[in-house]
This record gives sequence, C-alpha cells and structure tokens, in this order.
Amino acid sequence: MCRVLIEGLGLFLACLALHVLVWRIRRPDDYRAWLPALGIIFGPVAATIVWFTNVTKVEFAAILLLHGSLSAVYIIGYTLVSAFSPSVELLRTLDRTREGIPMSALRVPFLAGGLTGDRIKNLTTAGLVREHGGRLHLGQAGVRLTFFVLLYRHTVGLPDGEGG
Repeated sequence: MCRVLIEGLGLFLACLALHVLVWRIRRPDDYRAWLPALGIIFGPVAATIVWFTNVTKVEFAAILLLHGSLSAVYIIGYTLVSAFSPSVELLRTLDRTREGIPMSALRVPFLAGGLTGDRIKNLTTAGLVREHGGRLHLGQAGVRLTFFVLLYRHTVGLPDGEGG
C-alpha cells in the first residue's frame, strides 16, 4: 500500500516536472493545443513509466488511478490559475498595492461590474480580501493564495495578467 502511494505520487511529480520543463521550452499557444499536451504528458508517459517497474497488475492499476486522480485535479486547477481571472488579477494588484485600493476605483466599465457586489463579497467571506476605511486590502488568505498562484505562473513561464 505504501509503495503504491509513494510510486503514484512520485510518478505524478515526475510528470509535473516534465510539464514544467516542456512549458518552459515552448508553451502551447492555445487551449486546444495545451490540453491534449497535458493529457499526453500525464497519461501515456505515466503508463509507460509504470509499465517498466516491477509491480503487480493490481499495484499497476492503483498507481495509475492515484496518478490519474492527481493529474485530473492538476489539469482542472491549471485551467483556473492560467486563465485571466478578474479575482486573481484583483488579488495580484492588491498584493502590489500595500495601501489598498479605493472601492470606487473597482467600478471600471470594461469589467461590467465583474469586481463589484457578489465577487467582492465572496472574496471577503473567503478571507482573500478585507475592506478597511473604504479601501480594499489583501487578506491573510489572499496573501498566501497570491504567493502560490504567482509562484506557479512564473515557474511554468506564464506572464502576469495574461491567460496561458
């Protein structure tokens, strides 16, 4: 059992390293190209690696199931942190603006209310942002989330403020 967990996690981390390496060399231009590329990196590459290890059929299936589950969560999460998100951009901006942003400055026409009302309420409830004196500041959870999202984006080679 422990072997399956270690090998499944190790396999996922190896494929993740391969993904980062490939993306640093040449990141696919659009969603239609990178989703199949991630599938190829995390699917057949993983099955090939496990095939050459000395495991039983049950262990083989268990390792691929764990790897597949982690890969599916990663691929879904990749979509969330690599695409343009008004919420992530707000957190990124607040991270770089220690004095906060006036609430009135968030009502910009091109977002058509995307950063007002419910979105700010949701971010506040989650502890990602906090309001103080009519200004919006990054909350403690927002500091941690912003750090990890930006670290990930820079590791993979995604520029700030753009989709990937």
